Amino acid sequence: MKQAMRRTRVVAATGVAVALLAGVLTFVGAGAASAQEPVLISEEVTTQEEATTEEANCETTDLGLLDSNPGSQLTASGRWTTEDCDSRFRANSDAHTYQFEIDATGRIRVDLNSSDADSYLYLLDADGTRISENDDGGVGALDARIERELEAGVYLIEATTTASRVRGPADFEVEVTQVDTCEPEALGALTPEQDIEISGFWTPESCQSIFLTGHPSQYFVFSLPEGARVRVDLTSEIGDPVLIVAPIVALRSVVPGQVAHNDDAAGTRNSRIEQYFPADVYGIEATTYRARDLQGPLVDFTLTLTIVEEEVQQNSPSLKIEEIDIPTEVVAGDPILVNFRVGNLGGDAFPDEESNAILYAIGPRVFDRTGPLFSHLWPAGVAYHTNEETASATSTTTPLVAPFSVTIYRTGPAWLFTAVLVEDGNEDEISFHGLWHDLMVLSGPTYDPVLVDVDGVVYSVSAALDEDVEDEDDEGTVITTVTSVDDPEAEIDAETEARARYAAGVRTQLLDGIFDRPEIAALPQAAEPNPVTVPSPSSGALLRTAAGRFAVLVNSSDLLETLSNGEAISPVAVEDLILSTAERVSETYASLASSWQSILEQIEGGGALSFADAFAVHSELAYAESILSPALVPSTIVAAARAAEQGWDDPEVQAMLAGQPSCNANPTDLRDAYEAAGVENVDELMALDTELRAASPVYGLLIDGALCAAAATDATNHRFLERLEIDDSGLLLELFAPEEPAEPEEEPEPDPPIELRVMARLGEDGRIEHGVELSSGFQILPERRYLPSDSQVGMWYSTLDVELFGTSIGQIRARRLADGRIELGFRDFEGGNLIPDIAYLPADLDEGAWYRSSLIEVQRPPEPAEDEEEPA
Repeated sequence: MKQAMRRTRVVAATGVAVALLAGVLTFVGAGAASAQEPVLISEEVTTQEEATTEEANCETTDLGLLDSNPGSQLTASGRWTTEDCDSRFRANSDAHTYQFEIDATGRIRVDLNSSDADSYLYLLDADGTRISENDDGGVGALDARIERELEAGVYLIEATTTASRVRGPADFEVEVTQVDTCEPEALGALTPEQDIEISGFWTPESCQSIFLTGHPSQYFVFSLPEGARVRVDLTSEIGDPVLIVAPIVALRSVVPGQVAHNDDAAGTRNSRIEQYFPADVYGIEATTYRARDLQGPLVDFTLTLTIVEEEVQQNSPSLKIEEIDIPTEVVAGDPILVNFRVGNLGGDAFPDEESNAILYAIGPRVFDRTGPLFSHLWPAGVAYHTNEETASATSTTTPLVAPFSVTIYRTGPAWLFTAVLVEDGNEDEISFHGLWHDLMVLSGPTYDPVLVDVDGVVYSVSAALDEDVEDEDDEGTVITTVTSVDDPEAEIDAETEARARYAAGVRTQLLDGIFDRPEIAALPQAAEPNPVTVPSPSSGALLRTAAGRFAVLVNSSDLLETLSNGEAISPVAVEDLILSTAERVSETYASLASSWQSILEQIEGGGALSFADAFAVHSELAYAESILSPALVPSTIVAAARAAEQGWDDPEVQAMLAGQPSCNANPTDLRDAYEAAGVENVDELMALDTELRAASPVYGLLIDGALCAAAATDATNHRFLERLEIDDSGLLLELFAPEEPAEPEEEPEPDPPIELRVMARLGEDGRIEHGVELSSGFQILPERRYLPSDSQVGMWYSTLDVELFGTSIGQIRARRLADGRIELGFRDFEGGNLIPDIAYLPADLDEGAWYRSSLIEVQRPPEPAEDEEEPA
């Protein structure tokens, strides 16, 4: 039968239960509790517990026999005077004890109400064994209620309070009520042609859940004439639905007959069960995860039953998390990479263009998501992986599907759930799937014993998980042990222990596998090493070291001479500087790699890693990853542009540029680094830096990449000490302290003029094209902007107006000189001629490359006056 022919039967929840199979099917026996052996399946643990306090000889008030007719009641009133008998279970609290009897199994509700106190209610068997208890489950805010199936017998009630006797006397009332047995609502037969939908609500007066004690529930029965794949949805805008399905005959025995249950489906609080059911009569418990005292007075829900056409489902899209790659042990506070493979294992693509997938990872107080990812990514059979460990023979990668990153801060056992939810354009669910992963969160890294040397004394240091914790809050605790090799019983002062643990941390967390670290593995080694001394891994030390070496390289080039001659800087010359920097990177890394290899060979021979060597390795590694590694990226882009036929206009080169992150480096950091390194010509170098950035955007990547990476090292260093639990060592903190430059005095900034550069480039026809570039990078090309190839030497030529927001700010001027160079200038809106410091284009211009003057400041034109209104 086609889906289009399916009909839906809507059933009112307020209807009268219908008898099925020649009798009324009820849930009476399912929850009946023996007075001697209570049956309870819930998050509330109930045991046969004897009172822990010695029972006083207090009077028990007999309420008598409760009539078995629904609505029958036994009532009593009393007063807690602060001088009554002590509670069996609550210290320093008044208590009154009542007794009642029932002569047949039934559903009993006990209420303890008080307008003056916070009631607490205990239900006991005749021997005083606790059956259940409740605090705020009643109708009033602080009233107590217990409702459950009880077998025939005598029961006791203890009426007490939560606030002990300090709150003073209070009146109370006790009510014991025989309530209607919760009979299921009959929904009829579910067939491929006939869906079922019913609406209902939960209230504090609703029947109590068989499976979740204290939670309101509604019960339903449906028949399935033929075995089929059934989807049962329980939805609520406010509540937190929980869905349980079981055969009627088995539901009476509570757990053994439960065939399916669900709490949260499809990433929401709604519930869904979808699976194959044999032909039978089934009961449904529609309950909510919120107990009576935690939900509103009236909460609506909708229950929907549908037979799923398996052939249609098999040919539908079905996205699944096929594989996950997550560590089994992590350190608290460390980012956890959640790698996975997700694929469309269904038989078809998405039904419409608006259909989309949401990928997410969730765990204890962590959440990360990707999406929506729309239909064009998900043809049938496609699969995407996020790392090689999750790859299959047919999966591929896409930048849109990347690993999740989450951080768990609490130690002990934890979990992560990686899932994919697919919805169509109407936000109806198409498929949902996820995989669970258990992991242990440790307080620090673990490692086997290693040898370290502090001040000439060799210590053995190890870190292992504490297996003997008694409190679950201590699970995941790592114990680090430091022992003198020559005198294992010797006491070790705190600073020495901290340095030994630091050296062991460098040995196990940095030096082991140092050449496999991503930033290090990509660094090339030159044949001739260029040694470098890095005083510490702090950001200031890294930048000071790098700035001094970079200043030497720049000063040895011709760029400062070009600047002093007032000539525009060729972008090609900037590219040459970037490539020269990459060569120095290779030479410097060769020296560092040789030093690290020597230390590794010493350790492999049984030697101890000294604290001094550990600190040097840490400093050098920070320099390599924060200074050397970022410097390689611009050189790669330059090499790609020079190799491409279209040069910088090549789409792949442009994509490489666009793909570089922008870190918004502080422009004063480079000056501070030059000054800290003792460079003499700081002003010249900073002026040159401004022109180099204008001549080539790749130069900015070179400088800013190092500035931003170095700035992040101070937080990285602190995290390293924190993981080793030595971030309180005064000596180590002093060694790692960032260098704070003096802050300049702030001066009020005047309204700035317009800052711009005059641009010019040589065309194929020999003409010179002109334009301006604002300091923001925005470029303006006036309509008449070409200097003829045969223009008269010495004569100034002007463009048409350069307009900004429809207002002229001036004109570009240019003239040819007798030596072949071209001089640039600018005339502002008032007619004043401005000559840039860098105003000359070389005679041998590179064809097609934009050359730029130095910055000039152009007076802002006044805003045009508004037209005056004409008199009426």
